[in-house]
Amino acid sequence: MRIAVLTNAYPPMKGGASRIAELHVQMLEAAGHEVRVFRPDTAWFRYPAPIRVCFHLLDLLSNRTFVDKVIGWHPEVLLTHNLTGCGFGTPSAIQSERTRWIHVLHDVQLFQPDGRLRDPQPITQWQKLWGGLRARVLGKPDLVISPTGWLLEQHKRRGFFLDTRAEVLPNPAPEISFALRAPSQPLKLFFLGHTPDKGIELVKKLQKRIADPIHIITQAPNEEVLEAMREADVMLFPSQIAENQPVVLLEAMSLGLPVIASDVGGVRETLKGAGLLVQRDDVDAWVLAINRLRDPEEYREQTTMMYERAKEYDAEKYAHQLLALIASPQT
Repeated sequence: MRIAVLTNAYPPMKGGASRIAELHVQMLEAAGHEVRVFRPDTAWFRYPAPIRVCFHLLDLLSNRTFVDKVIGWHPEVLLTHNLTGCGFGTPSAIQSERTRWIHVLHDVQLFQPDGRLRDPQPITQWQKLWGGLRARVLGKPDLVISPTGWLLEQHKRRGFFLDTRAEVLPNPAPEISFALRAPSQPLKLFFLGHTPDKGIELVKKLQKRIADPIHIITQAPNEEVLEAMREADVMLFPSQIAENQPVVLLEAMSLGLPVIASDVGGVRETLKGAGLLVQRDDVDAWVLAINRLRDPEEYREQTTMMYERAKEYDAEKYAHQLLALIASPQT
């Protein structure tokens, strides 16, 4: 089967959406499908805001270059990921040529272009305007795949995919790497990020309240990040925005690394009872959670739970489910 992948995020671009798109391509090729990736020039993402607004308005239309290239390749399936820069009318234009269209959700960019959703409950006027425009031009995919029920529900609340077949398919975790873990004294804490959205300000406050060292990595190759996680006792995930299904949590599961995380977005659904969830900006609650993991029994219970959750995100099982959805005649 020929499968065209349309996405704005693909290696060497970093990020969870990029890694999942690449993983899909690898799984499809391993199953014998012919896959071609189509991606736009995203240089305008870095332009000043007034100029970006103009590009966003143009992006509501279909991109004839992509439409002609994809249709000319004659795929049976169009698999789309993040679409900003691809032309939001592009997939439906390709779909009109009798190509099945499957869209994969990663985040809230369809209705919140900057991707930073602090409070998911109110539907702002901006979301009504921008999301409404995008929903109108986007059209109706044959199937929508979402890694969490939370993310799918947020889109439906804002008018997306109301009469579209949708499936929740959690992203896979890396292969489990078992290791004996016990809490150090002091604890070795780990934090990945450098922006206020990811919680760097809260981390700075914690540094003044606790004696434990916090290893902060702002940006690094994935293997370096994983190595830091192997050496850490606890990972801090103090995100200040509504996250969907952060890849870093799945990686922590595969390493049995206990996590203290903000109770935001799809984090609770992702951890499924593992980890310690706290209010994102309650410094006292974060200190108490860190202190809980000094107890060897509590620590052992958390690392066991993380390994158990990782088993539920098995990559082989995920590939089987993904391939079945793509091959399903119902889409």
